[in-house]
Amino acid sequence: MERIEGDLSRRGFVGAAFAGAMGIAAASVLSGCSAGGSSAADGDWTETFDVVVVGSGAGGHAAAIEAAKAGAKVVLLEKENGLGGDSAVCDGIVSGWGTRLAKAQGIDVSPDEIYDWFMAHSEWFGAIDPEVARLNADKCGETIDWLEELGVPFEEEVGPRMSYTDLPVVHQVVGKGGAMVSAMTAAAESAGVSIETKTAVTKLVKDADGRVVGVEAMKGRERVRIKAEKGVVLATGGYSGSTDMLVALCPANKNLKASGAAGLTGDGLTMASDAGVFTTRTSWQPLMSPVAGAATKSPVLIDYSERLNGLLLDENGERFCNEGRQYFGRALAIDVLAKQNEQDGKEVVLMIPTTPELEKLLSVREIVWPCGDTVEEVAEQVGLDPAKVKATVERYNGFVEAGLDEDFGRSGEHLVPMTGPFYAAPVTVSTSMTIGGVKINTNGEALKLASSGKGDVTLEPVPGLYATGEVCEWNCASGWTVLSAVTIGRIAGQNAAAEGSAS
Repeated sequence: MERIEGDLSRRGFVGAAFAGAMGIAAASVLSGCSAGGSSAADGDWTETFDVVVVGSGAGGHAAAIEAAKAGAKVVLLEKENGLGGDSAVCDGIVSGWGTRLAKAQGIDVSPDEIYDWFMAHSEWFGAIDPEVARLNADKCGETIDWLEELGVPFEEEVGPRMSYTDLPVVHQVVGKGGAMVSAMTAAAESAGVSIETKTAVTKLVKDADGRVVGVEAMKGRERVRIKAEKGVVLATGGYSGSTDMLVALCPANKNLKASGAAGLTGDGLTMASDAGVFTTRTSWQPLMSPVAGAATKSPVLIDYSERLNGLLLDENGERFCNEGRQYFGRALAIDVLAKQNEQDGKEVVLMIPTTPELEKLLSVREIVWPCGDTVEEVAEQVGLDPAKVKATVERYNGFVEAGLDEDFGRSGEHLVPMTGPFYAAPVTVSTSMTIGGVKINTNGEALKLASSGKGDVTLEPVPGLYATGEVCEWNCASGWTVLSAVTIGRIAGQNAAAEGSAS
Protein backbone atom coordinates (compact mmCIF):
# COMPACT_ATOMS: atom_id res chain seq x y z
CA MET A 1 0.00 0.00 0.00
CA GLU A 2 1.39 3.40 -0.98
CA ARG A 3 2.13 5.79 1.85
CA ILE A 4 2.73 9.50 1.62
CA GLU A 5 4.92 9.62 4.73
CA GLY A 6 6.91 7.16 6.82
CA ASP A 7 5.11 4.43 8.69
CA LEU A 8 5.18 4.41 12.51
CA SER A 9 3.12 1.25 13.00
CA ARG A 10 4.20 -1.55 15.34
CA ARG A 11 6.75 0.69 16.90
CA GLY A 12 7.66 0.83 20.58
CA PHE A 13 6.32 4.32 21.11
CA VAL A 14 5.26 4.54 24.72
CA GLY A 15 5.81 2.46 27.81
CA ALA A 16 2.99 0.71 29.59
CA ALA A 17 3.12 3.09 32.54
CA PHE A 18 2.65 6.15 30.36
CA ALA A 19 -0.13 4.50 28.40
CA GLY A 20 -1.95 3.52 31.55
CA ALA A 21 -1.63 6.91 33.18
CA MET A 22 -2.48 9.08 30.19
CA GLY A 23 -4.32 7.12 27.52
CA ILE A 24 -6.47 4.57 29.31
CA ALA A 25 -7.55 7.02 32.01
CA ALA A 26 -8.77 9.48 29.40
CA ALA A 27 -10.46 6.73 27.44
CA SER A 28 -12.34 5.50 30.50
CA VAL A 29 -13.82 8.95 31.04
CA LEU A 30 -14.83 9.30 27.42
CA SER A 31 -16.23 5.83 26.86
CA GLY A 32 -19.11 6.45 29.22
CA CYS A 33 -20.43 9.16 26.91
CA SER A 34 -21.92 6.94 24.19
CA ALA A 35 -23.27 3.48 23.62
CA GLY A 36 -20.11 2.08 22.08
CA GLY A 37 -18.93 0.97 18.65
CA SER A 38 -20.99 -0.80 16.04
CA SER A 39 -20.28 -3.85 13.89
CA ALA A 40 -20.66 -4.17 10.12
CA ALA A 41 -23.29 -6.87 10.65
CA ASP A 42 -25.69 -4.60 12.56
CA GLY A 43 -27.67 -3.51 9.50
CA ASP A 44 -27.72 -2.67 5.81
CA TRP A 45 -25.80 0.25 4.37
CA THR A 46 -27.79 3.33 3.42
CA GLU A 47 -25.07 4.85 1.23
CA THR A 48 -21.62 3.78 0.04
CA PHE A 49 -18.54 5.94 -0.59
CA ASP A 50 -14.84 5.28 -0.85
CA VAL A 51 -13.90 7.82 1.82
CA VAL A 52 -16.12 9.27 4.54
CA VAL A 53 -14.89 12.49 6.17
CA VAL A 54 -16.55 13.43 9.46
CA GLY A 55 -16.40 17.15 10.22
CA SER A 56 -16.15 20.13 7.88
CA GLY A 57 -13.46 22.34 9.39
CA ALA A 58 -10.26 23.16 7.52
CA GLY A 59 -8.81 19.70 8.20
CA GLY A 60 -11.93 17.87 7.07
CA HIS A 61 -12.15 19.94 3.91
CA ALA A 62 -8.47 19.28 3.15
CA ALA A 63 -8.91 15.51 3.57
CA ALA A 64 -12.01 15.46 1.38
CA ILE A 65 -10.42 17.54 -1.39
CA GLU A 66 -7.26 15.42 -1.57
CA ALA A 67 -9.17 12.13 -1.47
CA ALA A 68 -11.44 13.30 -4.28
CA LYS A 69 -8.51 14.53 -6.36
CA ALA A 70 -6.99 11.06 -5.97
CA GLY A 71 -10.07 9.60 -7.63
CA ALA A 72 -12.06 8.51 -4.58
CA LYS A 73 -15.80 8.92 -4.18
CA VAL A 74 -15.99 11.14 -1.09
CA VAL A 75 -18.65 12.42 1.27
CA LEU A 76 -18.08 15.20 3.80
CA LEU A 77 -20.47 14.96 6.77
CA GLU A 78 -21.30 17.88 9.07
CA LYS A 79 -23.72 17.69 11.98
CA GLU A 80 -24.48 21.44 12.07
CA ASN A 81 -26.55 23.42 9.57
CA GLY A 82 -23.51 25.32 8.34
CA LEU A 83 -20.01 24.27 7.38
CA GLY A 84 -16.65 25.01 8.94
CA GLY A 85 -16.95 24.49 12.69
CA ASP A 86 -14.31 26.45 14.60
CA SER A 87 -12.42 27.12 11.36
CA ALA A 88 -15.31 29.26 10.13
CA VAL A 89 -15.19 31.56 13.16
CA CYS A 90 -11.44 31.67 13.79
CA ASP A 91 -9.20 34.69 13.16
CA GLY A 92 -7.93 33.15 9.94
CA ILE A 93 -4.30 33.01 11.06
CA VAL A 94 -2.16 30.34 9.39
CA SER A 95 1.54 30.18 10.25
CA GLY A 96 4.32 28.85 8.06
CA TRP A 97 7.67 29.43 6.41
CA GLY A 98 8.87 29.29 2.80
CA THR A 99 5.58 30.35 1.23
CA ARG A 100 5.22 32.37 -1.94
CA LEU A 101 4.21 35.37 0.17
CA ALA A 102 7.12 34.98 2.61
CA LYS A 103 9.64 34.62 -0.20
CA ALA A 104 8.31 37.78 -1.84
CA GLN A 105 9.18 39.66 1.36
CA GLY A 106 12.60 38.07 1.65
CA ILE A 107 11.67 36.36 4.92
CA ASP A 108 14.10 33.60 5.80
CA VAL A 109 12.83 31.21 8.47
CA SER A 110 14.02 27.61 8.40
CA PRO A 111 11.99 24.47 9.19
CA ASP A 112 14.47 23.81 11.99
CA GLU A 113 13.50 27.11 13.63
CA ILE A 114 9.84 26.15 13.38
CA TYR A 115 10.52 22.69 14.80
CA ASP A 116 12.57 24.15 17.65
CA TRP A 117 9.71 26.56 18.44
CA PHE A 118 7.26 23.64 18.57
CA MET A 119 9.45 21.63 20.90
CA ALA A 120 10.29 24.62 23.12
CA HIS A 121 6.57 25.01 23.79
CA SER A 122 5.76 21.31 23.89
CA GLU A 123 4.91 21.29 27.59
CA TRP A 124 2.03 23.68 27.08
CA PHE A 125 0.90 22.11 23.83
CA GLY A 126 0.73 18.67 25.42
CA ALA A 127 4.14 17.05 24.90
CA ILE A 128 4.22 17.36 21.12
CA ASP A 129 5.08 14.21 19.19
CA PRO A 130 8.50 14.99 17.62
CA GLU A 131 7.82 13.20 14.34
CA VAL A 132 4.45 14.85 13.76
CA ALA A 133 5.98 18.20 14.76
CA ARG A 134 8.76 17.65 12.24
CA LEU A 135 6.19 16.87 9.55
CA ASN A 136 4.34 20.11 10.20
CA ALA A 137 7.55 22.14 10.30
CA ASP A 138 8.72 20.72 6.98
CA LYS A 139 5.42 21.02 5.12
CA CYS A 140 3.92 24.27 6.41
CA GLY A 141 5.01 26.35 3.42
CA GLU A 142 3.63 23.80 0.98
CA THR A 143 0.35 23.76 2.92
CA ILE A 144 -0.18 27.52 2.82
CA ASP A 145 0.68 27.71 -0.88
CA TRP A 146 -1.84 24.90 -1.47
CA LEU A 147 -4.53 26.89 0.36
CA GLU A 148 -3.72 29.92 -1.76
CA GLU A 149 -3.98 27.80 -4.92
CA LEU A 150 -7.45 26.69 -3.79
CA GLY A 151 -8.51 30.32 -3.72
CA VAL A 152 -8.05 31.16 -0.03
CA PRO A 153 -7.20 34.90 -0.01
CA PHE A 154 -4.22 35.99 2.10
CA GLU A 155 -2.92 39.44 2.93
CA GLU A 156 0.35 40.18 1.16
CA GLU A 157 2.26 41.03 4.35
CA VAL A 158 3.68 38.18 6.44
CA GLY A 159 5.17 38.73 9.88
CA PRO A 160 5.00 38.14 13.63
CA ARG A 161 1.76 38.82 15.49
CA MET A 162 1.29 39.60 19.15
CA SER A 163 -0.49 36.76 20.98
CA TYR A 164 0.56 34.36 18.21
CA THR A 165 4.32 34.22 17.73
CA ASP A 166 7.40 36.41 17.46
CA LEU A 167 8.53 34.49 14.37
CA PRO A 168 7.76 36.22 11.02
CA VAL A 169 5.45 33.42 9.90
CA VAL A 170 1.89 34.67 10.38
CA HIS A 171 -0.28 34.59 7.24
CA GLN A 172 -3.62 36.39 7.61
CA VAL A 173 -6.63 35.23 5.60
CA VAL A 174 -8.56 38.16 4.14
CA GLY A 175 -12.03 37.71 5.57
CA LYS A 176 -10.74 35.46 8.37
CA GLY A 177 -11.95 31.90 8.87
CA GLY A 178 -15.23 32.34 7.05
CA ALA A 179 -13.48 33.26 3.81
CA MET A 180 -11.11 30.32 4.17
CA VAL A 181 -13.94 27.82 4.62
CA SER A 182 -15.91 29.30 1.72
CA ALA A 183 -12.94 28.89 -0.62
CA MET A 184 -12.30 25.33 0.57
CA THR A 185 -15.97 24.39 0.18
CA ALA A 186 -15.95 25.66 -3.40
CA ALA A 187 -12.81 23.62 -4.09
CA ALA A 188 -14.37 20.50 -2.53
CA GLU A 189 -17.52 20.83 -4.62
CA SER A 190 -15.42 21.40 -7.74
CA ALA A 191 -13.49 18.19 -6.95
CA GLY A 192 -16.74 16.23 -6.77
CA VAL A 193 -17.09 15.88 -2.98
CA SER A 194 -20.64 15.22 -1.76
CA ILE A 195 -21.43 17.47 1.21
CA GLU A 196 -24.16 16.60 3.70
CA THR A 197 -25.08 18.91 6.59
CA LYS A 198 -27.36 18.15 9.53
CA THR A 199 -25.86 14.65 9.58
CA ALA A 200 -24.55 13.81 13.04
CA VAL A 201 -22.22 10.80 13.09
CA THR A 202 -22.76 8.79 16.28
CA LYS A 203 -20.61 5.66 15.87
CA LEU A 204 -17.72 4.19 13.93
CA VAL A 205 -18.58 0.85 12.33
CA LYS A 206 -15.95 -1.93 12.41
CA ASP A 207 -15.85 -5.31 10.73
CA ALA A 208 -14.94 -8.60 12.38
CA ASP A 209 -11.23 -7.92 11.86
CA GLY A 210 -11.38 -4.56 13.62
CA ARG A 211 -11.22 -2.45 10.47
CA VAL A 212 -13.30 0.74 10.41
CA VAL A 213 -15.63 0.29 7.44
CA GLY A 214 -18.18 3.05 7.89
CA VAL A 215 -20.23 5.19 10.26
CA GLU A 216 -23.66 5.37 11.80
CA ALA A 217 -25.34 8.77 11.82
CA MET A 218 -28.57 10.62 12.43
CA LYS A 219 -29.65 12.48 9.31
CA GLY A 220 -32.36 14.64 10.72
CA ARG A 221 -34.51 12.07 12.48
CA GLU A 222 -33.42 9.19 10.27
CA ARG A 223 -30.75 6.72 11.36
CA VAL A 224 -28.39 5.96 8.48
CA ARG A 225 -25.35 3.73 7.96
CA ILE A 226 -22.77 5.02 5.51
CA LYS A 227 -20.16 2.60 4.22
CA ALA A 228 -16.55 3.67 3.67
CA GLU A 229 -14.93 1.29 1.18
CA LYS A 230 -11.46 2.70 1.79
CA GLY A 231 -11.43 4.73 5.00
CA VAL A 232 -12.96 7.17 7.46
CA VAL A 233 -11.30 10.47 8.38
CA LEU A 234 -12.25 11.97 11.75
CA ALA A 235 -12.09 15.77 11.68
CA THR A 236 -14.71 16.54 14.30
CA GLY A 237 -12.80 19.11 16.34
CA GLY A 238 -12.31 19.12 20.08
CA TYR A 239 -14.66 19.56 23.02
CA SER A 240 -14.35 23.25 23.87
CA GLY A 241 -18.11 23.59 23.36
CA SER A 242 -18.87 21.03 26.09
CA THR A 243 -18.68 22.24 29.67
CA ASP A 244 -19.55 18.73 30.87
CA MET A 245 -16.56 17.18 29.10
CA LEU A 246 -14.21 19.98 30.16
CA VAL A 247 -15.15 19.41 33.79
CA ALA A 248 -15.11 15.60 33.46
CA LEU A 249 -11.55 15.63 32.14
CA CYS A 250 -10.39 18.29 34.61
CA PRO A 251 -12.58 18.77 37.71
CA ALA A 252 -10.73 21.99 38.58
CA ASN A 253 -12.50 23.53 35.57
CA LYS A 254 -15.86 23.82 37.35
CA ASN A 255 -16.05 27.56 36.57
CA LEU A 256 -14.43 27.32 33.15
CA LYS A 257 -16.67 28.68 30.42
CA ALA A 258 -17.03 26.65 27.23
CA SER A 259 -16.43 29.07 24.37
CA GLY A 260 -15.87 26.83 21.37
CA ALA A 261 -18.26 26.49 18.44
CA ALA A 262 -21.56 24.89 19.43
CA GLY A 263 -20.74 21.69 17.56
CA LEU A 264 -17.46 21.07 19.39
CA THR A 265 -18.81 18.60 21.91
CA GLY A 266 -16.18 15.87 21.72
CA ASP A 267 -18.18 13.50 19.50
CA GLY A 268 -15.17 12.30 17.55
CA LEU A 269 -13.06 11.79 20.64
CA THR A 270 -15.83 9.74 22.23
CA MET A 271 -16.41 7.62 19.13
CA ALA A 272 -12.68 7.01 18.73
CA SER A 273 -12.32 5.96 22.35
CA ASP A 274 -15.27 3.58 22.03
CA ALA A 275 -13.65 2.07 18.93
CA GLY A 276 -10.45 1.30 20.84
CA VAL A 277 -8.36 4.24 19.64
CA PHE A 278 -5.59 5.49 21.93
CA THR A 279 -6.49 8.93 23.31
CA THR A 280 -4.05 10.94 25.36
CA ARG A 281 -3.07 14.26 26.93
CA THR A 282 -6.54 15.78 26.89
CA SER A 283 -6.28 19.35 28.08
CA TRP A 284 -7.45 22.86 27.20
CA GLN A 285 -6.06 26.10 25.81
CA PRO A 286 -6.83 29.00 28.16
CA LEU A 287 -8.49 32.17 27.00
CA MET A 288 -9.42 35.11 29.18
CA SER A 289 -12.50 36.52 27.53
CA PRO A 290 -14.74 39.47 28.41
CA VAL A 291 -17.77 38.73 30.54
CA ALA A 292 -21.23 39.13 29.07
CA GLY A 293 -22.01 42.81 28.70
CA ALA A 294 -18.41 43.96 28.95
CA ALA A 295 -17.73 46.85 26.57
CA THR A 296 -15.36 45.09 24.22
CA LYS A 297 -15.48 43.47 20.81
CA SER A 298 -12.32 41.45 21.28
CA PRO A 299 -11.34 38.59 23.58
CA VAL A 300 -8.59 39.24 26.08
CA LEU A 301 -6.05 36.50 25.64
CA ILE A 302 -4.20 35.35 28.73
CA ASP A 303 -0.89 36.35 27.23
CA TYR A 304 -2.06 39.91 26.72
CA SER A 305 -1.88 40.42 30.48
CA GLU A 306 1.65 39.02 30.44
CA ARG A 307 2.79 41.18 27.53
CA LEU A 308 0.79 44.27 28.48
CA ASN A 309 2.06 44.17 32.07
CA GLY A 310 -1.35 44.69 33.60
CA LEU A 311 -2.55 43.83 37.10
CA LEU A 312 -5.09 41.09 37.78
CA LEU A 313 -7.42 42.13 40.59
CA ASP A 314 -9.91 40.12 42.62
CA GLU A 315 -13.33 41.29 43.80
CA ASN A 316 -11.64 43.25 46.60
CA GLY A 317 -9.44 45.18 44.20
CA GLU A 318 -6.33 43.31 45.31
CA ARG A 319 -3.69 41.41 43.35
CA PHE A 320 -3.66 37.64 43.75
CA CYS A 321 -0.84 36.35 41.52
CA ASN A 322 2.33 37.08 39.60
CA GLU A 323 0.89 38.45 36.36
CA GLY A 324 4.17 37.84 34.56
CA ARG A 325 4.03 34.07 34.95
CA GLN A 326 4.53 32.00 31.84
CA TYR A 327 1.50 31.86 29.57
CA PHE A 328 2.63 28.74 27.75
CA GLY A 329 2.70 26.86 31.04
CA ARG A 330 -0.96 27.82 31.61
CA ALA A 331 0.18 29.01 35.04
CA LEU A 332 -1.57 32.36 34.76
CA ALA A 333 -4.82 30.81 33.59
CA ILE A 334 -4.74 28.37 36.48
CA ASP A 335 -4.21 31.26 38.91
CA VAL A 336 -7.19 33.12 37.46
CA LEU A 337 -9.41 30.04 37.43
CA ALA A 338 -8.50 29.23 41.03
CA LYS A 339 -9.46 32.75 42.08
CA GLN A 340 -12.76 32.46 40.21
CA ASN A 341 -13.47 29.19 42.01
CA GLU A 342 -12.70 30.92 45.30
CA GLN A 343 -15.06 33.76 44.36
CA ASP A 344 -17.90 31.37 43.40
CA GLY A 345 -17.34 31.99 39.71
CA LYS A 346 -17.17 35.78 39.84
CA GLU A 347 -14.82 37.23 37.25
CA VAL A 348 -11.58 39.06 37.94
CA VAL A 349 -10.49 42.40 36.46
CA LEU A 350 -7.49 43.05 34.24
CA MET A 351 -6.16 46.59 34.91
CA ILE A 352 -3.86 47.76 32.12
CA PRO A 353 -1.49 50.74 32.00
CA THR A 354 -0.79 52.71 28.84
CA THR A 355 2.26 51.14 27.20
CA PRO A 356 3.60 50.79 23.63
CA GLU A 357 2.35 47.19 23.62
CA LEU A 358 -1.17 48.34 24.51
CA GLU A 359 -1.12 50.98 21.77
CA LYS A 360 0.02 48.29 19.33
CA LEU A 361 -2.86 46.04 20.38
CA LEU A 362 -5.41 48.84 20.10
CA SER A 363 -4.19 49.57 16.58
CA VAL A 364 -5.01 46.06 15.33
CA ARG A 365 -8.01 45.12 17.47
CA GLU A 366 -11.37 46.84 17.83
CA ILE A 367 -11.43 47.23 21.59
CA VAL A 368 -13.49 49.58 23.73
CA TRP A 369 -12.45 48.70 27.26
CA PRO A 370 -13.46 51.04 30.10
CA CYS A 371 -10.83 53.77 30.33
CA GLY A 372 -9.97 56.58 32.72
CA ASP A 373 -7.20 59.06 33.43
CA THR A 374 -7.05 57.92 37.06
CA VAL A 375 -7.15 54.53 38.76
CA GLU A 376 -10.20 55.56 40.76
CA GLU A 377 -12.14 56.55 37.64
CA VAL A 378 -11.62 53.26 35.82
CA ALA A 379 -12.08 51.15 38.97
CA GLU A 380 -15.52 52.62 39.50
CA GLN A 381 -16.50 51.73 35.93
CA VAL A 382 -15.83 48.03 36.56
CA GLY A 383 -17.45 47.88 39.98
CA LEU A 384 -14.34 47.83 42.19
CA ASP A 385 -13.69 49.97 45.26
CA PRO A 386 -11.70 52.97 43.91
CA ALA A 387 -9.79 53.50 47.16
CA LYS A 388 -8.72 49.85 47.39
CA VAL A 389 -7.61 49.72 43.77
CA LYS A 390 -5.66 52.96 44.21
CA ALA A 391 -3.90 51.47 47.24
CA THR A 392 -3.10 48.29 45.29
CA VAL A 393 -1.61 50.23 42.37
CA GLU A 394 0.41 52.50 44.67
CA ARG A 395 1.80 49.49 46.54
CA TYR A 396 2.75 47.80 43.27
CA ASN A 397 4.39 50.96 41.90
CA GLY A 398 6.40 51.13 45.11
CA PHE A 399 7.72 47.63 44.37
CA VAL A 400 8.65 48.75 40.86
CA GLU A 401 10.62 51.67 42.25
CA ALA A 402 12.40 49.40 44.73
CA GLY A 403 13.04 46.77 42.04
CA LEU A 404 11.40 43.96 44.04
CA ASP A 405 7.81 42.68 44.08
CA GLU A 406 7.54 41.58 47.69
CA ASP A 407 4.03 40.19 47.27
CA PHE A 408 4.27 37.88 44.24
CA GLY A 409 7.80 38.05 42.85
CA ARG A 410 7.03 39.72 39.54
CA SER A 411 10.35 40.64 37.97
CA GLY A 412 12.38 41.54 34.91
CA GLU A 413 10.62 43.02 31.91
CA HIS A 414 7.25 42.57 33.61
CA LEU A 415 8.09 44.78 36.59
CA VAL A 416 7.07 48.08 35.04
CA PRO A 417 5.07 50.97 36.56
CA MET A 418 1.32 51.37 36.20
CA THR A 419 0.84 54.73 34.48
CA GLY A 420 -2.30 56.28 33.03
CA PRO A 421 -4.52 56.54 31.23
CA PHE A 422 -5.72 53.20 32.56
CA TYR A 423 -7.86 50.53 30.93
CA ALA A 424 -9.79 47.77 32.67
CA ALA A 425 -11.70 44.71 31.54
CA PRO A 426 -13.71 42.24 33.63
CA VAL A 427 -12.56 38.86 32.39
CA THR A 428 -13.26 35.20 32.96
CA VAL A 429 -11.34 32.12 31.93
CA SER A 430 -12.78 30.17 29.03
CA THR A 431 -11.28 27.81 26.50
CA SER A 432 -10.81 28.56 22.83
CA MET A 433 -9.74 25.04 21.91
CA THR A 434 -8.75 21.75 23.45
CA ILE A 435 -5.44 19.96 23.27
CA GLY A 436 -4.83 16.24 23.08
CA GLY A 437 -7.00 13.43 21.85
CA VAL A 438 -6.57 10.76 19.18
CA LYS A 439 -2.98 9.61 18.80
CA ILE A 440 -1.90 9.73 15.14
CA ASN A 441 1.24 9.06 13.14
CA THR A 442 2.70 10.95 10.18
CA ASN A 443 0.37 9.08 7.81
CA GLY A 444 -2.61 10.62 9.59
CA GLU A 445 -3.58 7.14 10.84
CA ALA A 446 -5.34 6.81 14.18
CA LEU A 447 -3.42 4.52 16.54
CA LYS A 448 -4.40 1.91 19.09
CA LEU A 449 -2.51 0.23 21.90
CA ALA A 450 -1.02 -3.15 21.13
CA SER A 451 1.26 -5.59 22.88
CA SER A 452 4.65 -6.36 21.39
CA GLY A 453 4.61 -9.75 23.08
CA LYS A 454 7.66 -8.77 25.10
CA GLY A 455 5.87 -7.11 27.98
CA ASP A 456 5.92 -3.57 26.62
CA VAL A 457 3.24 -1.52 24.89
CA THR A 458 3.36 -0.38 21.27
CA LEU A 459 1.03 1.56 19.03
CA GLU A 460 -0.32 0.39 15.70
CA PRO A 461 -2.79 1.88 13.19
CA VAL A 462 -6.49 1.21 13.42
CA PRO A 463 -7.19 -0.09 9.90
CA GLY A 464 -9.37 2.25 7.89
CA LEU A 465 -9.31 5.15 10.37
CA TYR A 466 -7.56 8.50 10.02
CA ALA A 467 -7.79 11.73 11.99
CA THR A 468 -6.79 15.36 11.75
CA GLY A 469 -7.30 18.67 13.53
CA GLU A 470 -8.36 19.35 17.07
CA VAL A 471 -9.66 15.81 17.65
CA CYS A 472 -6.02 14.68 17.54
CA GLU A 473 -3.36 14.63 20.24
CA TRP A 474 -1.04 16.84 18.23
CA ASN A 475 -2.37 20.36 18.36
CA CYS A 476 -0.82 23.76 18.56
CA ALA A 477 -1.85 27.39 18.86
CA SER A 478 -0.33 30.63 17.59
CA GLY A 479 -1.54 30.12 14.02
CA TRP A 480 -0.40 26.51 13.80
CA THR A 481 -3.78 24.95 14.58
CA VAL A 482 -5.24 25.42 11.11
CA LEU A 483 -1.84 24.72 9.55
CA SER A 484 -1.53 21.31 11.22
CA ALA A 485 -5.17 20.39 10.53
CA VAL A 486 -4.75 21.08 6.82
CA THR A 487 -1.30 19.48 6.54
CA ILE A 488 -2.34 16.24 8.21
CA GLY A 489 -5.79 16.35 6.64
CA ARG A 490 -4.25 16.37 3.17
CA ILE A 491 -2.05 13.37 4.01
CA ALA A 492 -4.96 11.51 5.63
CA GLY A 493 -7.14 12.08 2.58
CA GLN A 494 -4.42 10.92 0.21
CA ASN A 495 -3.74 7.78 2.23
CA ALA A 496 -7.41 6.95 2.76
CA ALA A 497 -7.97 7.15 -0.99
CA ALA A 498 -5.02 4.78 -1.54
CA GLU A 499 -6.47 2.09 0.78
CA GLY A 500 -7.72 -1.20 -0.58
CA SER A 501 -11.50 -1.57 -0.51
CA ALA A 502 -13.14 -3.06 2.57
CA SER A 503 -14.66 -6.49 2.11
